[in-house]
Amino acid sequence: MIIDLHRHTWSFYQRYPQASEIASKNPGKLDPVHAQSDPLPLVPDWKEAALDHINELDESGVDATVIFVADYGLRLGEPTFTIEGENRLSAEMGRAYPNRLIPFFGIDPRRNNAVDAFERAVTDWNMKGLKIHTTVGFFPHDRVVYPFYEICVARNLPVTFHSGPMPSPLVSRYAQPLHFDEVAADFPELTIIMGHAGRAAWPEALNIAQMKPNIYLELSTWQAHFDYPEDAIKAIYRMCQTIGVERVLWGSDNPGWRHAMPLKKWVSTIQDLPVTGKKFGCDFTTSDTEAILGKNAARILGLK
Repeated sequence: MIIDLHRHTWSFYQRYPQASEIASKNPGKLDPVHAQSDPLPLVPDWKEAALDHINELDESGVDATVIFVADYGLRLGEPTFTIEGENRLSAEMGRAYPNRLIPFFGIDPRRNNAVDAFERAVTDWNMKGLKIHTTVGFFPHDRVVYPFYEICVARNLPVTFHSGPMPSPLVSRYAQPLHFDEVAADFPELTIIMGHAGRAAWPEALNIAQMKPNIYLELSTWQAHFDYPEDAIKAIYRMCQTIGVERVLWGSDNPGWRHAMPLKKWVSTIQDLPVTGKKFGCDFTTSDTEAILGKNAARILGLK
């Protein structure tokens, strides 16, 4: 089973037209095509978007994907439609394609009635996890987020975070890997997924994860790391050797990262590690790549 553990319901730039400025400040790795996309309408066509996801999965041999919204509204200004509305549409996609599109609830915990909204989404909408993006202005260990973690622990739901830097006006310090340490210590039964494995700060992410067995490192956006394949392969191998391959996960961050590497190639890049890794002294097995690509995610998500 192959599972993309990190996928956005729509492109960041479609939801936040003002975000084209962010793309212009980092043109090498952010998607200029999506940055020029038309904003989403007030009521977007979720059926068309869901089919777009399914088609990409089918073309790439991917069995399922987690989908979610990252809530940047309090930092960037509100998106083209409400955060509640977007989460509801993610839930509709999950109902339309059960076990293929797996919806997580995404919200800024500082919003009014955010805890109640999350509880309702889990109970009534069948949301399967939580997505938090702290670069909008709070730390993962801020107490405003703790009620969300309590719900996740009580219901055995994972929480996915952005980890690592982001361009302005988002603030990178809130997502430095060190700041996940306190959450992992206070909630040892919480499944914490560090999206992007800290990006360039991956050694710090690995250092924290080594001491906190409830932290998992997830490789979305690492398509760009393979511009330097030796560095990328050695980094992933070190993760596997340090915390165990069972805590290394795979994702794409699509649709915004399709430009960096087609999903089918991103799958084969990981599948080929037993061969390509040998060039750099890294001894991956086929079992390792199967675990990274999906078996670990299936265990976390409770999928057969």
